[in-house]
Amino acid sequence: MKKNSKKLLSALLATVMVLCSLPFAGVTFSASAEYSGYYTYTVKNGEATITDCDTSISGDVVIPDTLVGYPVTSIGYRAFEDCTGLTSIKIPDSVTSIGKCVFCDCAGLTSITIPDSVTSISDAVFYDCTGLTSITIPDSVTSIGGMAFDGCASLTSITIPDSVTSIGDWAFCRCTGLTSITIPDSVKSIGDEAFNGCTSLTSITVYPGNTVYHSADNCLIKTEIKTLISGCKNSVIP
Repeated sequence: MKKNSKKLLSALLATVMVLCSLPFAGVTFSASAEYSGYYTYTVKNGEATITDCDTSISGDVVIPDTLVGYPVTSIGYRAFEDCTGLTSIKIPDSVTSIGKCVFCDCAGLTSITIPDSVTSISDAVFYDCTGLTSITIPDSVTSIGGMAFDGCASLTSITIPDSVTSIGDWAFCRCTGLTSITIPDSVKSIGDEAFNGCTSLTSITVYPGNTVYHSADNCLIKTEIKTLISGCKNSVIP
């Protein structure tokens, strides 16, 4: 009798475990933080979000597109903060969302590859990445968040793709190595102090098709209200 009871209990437990592992339409399943290699992650609706990374990680890093079989679709708030040993990082095509301050204070980071799957660069993503010398913003990105590149002192130039419609407050603040910036036709909104502290900036160019802003003598001007938005050290105010 006892043996039969144990068998019945085991069967019931096995059934429950199987049912819990199956996806049900309209029901959201989430898990607590788990670990895989350097990464801490959570899973929701079958998709993984990297929430933290061991700061001992170093060198050229390719973020995995799956963790324990789950596709990595987002990188959470401050996930790679203070990973000072990182020199370059490649984000996989599976990622659609990058949280705020993800790479804050990654002083050794010199380059990063962002895939076409990402549509926005969040606030302060590269805050104080002082070693970052190059970055490619894909054509899928429509907005650059506030303080996104604040303190990236080693950036010398950046190309904003013509998919971008807005640039946030202080987006390129304190980019002291930045010498030139080109604003495409698509940009309709530039936040306050977007280029404040860019002491090496010598060239500001706005594409002629832009209906909101224009450039003249290395001045960035909001056309309708004839207001100077930003200037260079060699600007001549028209």
